[in-house]
Amino acid sequence: MKKYYFSFLFFVLAFCLNAQTSRLEIQSQLDTIVNRDGWRNYEDTSVLTAVGVYIENEFKKHTKNVYRQNYIVHNKEYFNVVGLIGDTTKPRVIVGAHYDVCDTLPGADDNGTGVVGLLQVMQQLKNDTLGKYCFEIVAYTLEEPPYYATEYMGSFVHAESLHTRGIDVFGMVSLEMIGYFSDEKHSQDYPLNFLRFFYGNVGDYITVVRKMNKGPFARRFSSKFKKSDKVRTKKFTGPKNLRGIDFSDHRSYWHFEYDAIMLTDTAFYRNKNYHHSTDTLDKIDFERLAAVIDGIVWTLRRMN
Repeated sequence: MKKYYFSFLFFVLAFCLNAQTSRLEIQSQLDTIVNRDGWRNYEDTSVLTAVGVYIENEFKKHTKNVYRQNYIVHNKEYFNVVGLIGDTTKPRVIVGAHYDVCDTLPGADDNGTGVVGLLQVMQQLKNDTLGKYCFEIVAYTLEEPPYYATEYMGSFVHAESLHTRGIDVFGMVSLEMIGYFSDEKHSQDYPLNFLRFFYGNVGDYITVVRKMNKGPFARRFSSKFKKSDKVRTKKFTGPKNLRGIDFSDHRSYWHFEYDAIMLTDTAFYRNKNYHHSTDTLDKIDFERLAAVIDGIVWTLRRMN
């Protein structure tokens, strides 16, 4: 009897560790983030705050270690939402995505999909507390213009705080637009035309973006993510000054010399709804978005 009991427990544990992302759940979460009476931008602080509170409450369902990182910009208060899983004395692995939008746009892919990725990472890793790393999940404010590439970016504020406190950071992954795919020929562009000969012209993959002189985290994450075989994956490594390679929150961590990468569907190089009113839920490939999230969770579990 005892033998069957332990076999049953093993089955349940294996099922939980391999549980896949629910398509219906991520669609509902994205709808909650995107479809609001107003815009989650730096001017519409009431909506931006409401989305931040929603993320905060979702984090609190899965960990008690949640806090707001508040700061003031031009007499207005903004905040990042930070949730931690595991022993905070251990080196950190940061997973981040911005929750604000550019202008008065829905921002389903940019960057609602990244935020949904954070919510799922938090939910699925909540019991993974005994590994080598502490997972720090961060939803950033103010990634978009006019604060992009300034010290007011939420990711800059967060990265600077880690640096100031001397926190040991193993690496960081930025989730930036991870839900738009196309199987059509010529659906994928590149910053340099010759790259299509190496990567193809079909936008049916997710990209791990790394800079040259990448560190051990970037190498390990990208290798393991590709081996997860959850979704077609390509790795791109380029110079830091190549257009587009630093177009997200990982740039803030590069500034403080942390080992950081971006996971992306390549944004405007593929998704022509980028920074347009057509960036809506109906353009999202929820099947492959779920597969990307499954790959992230699978990879993070194997970082420990």
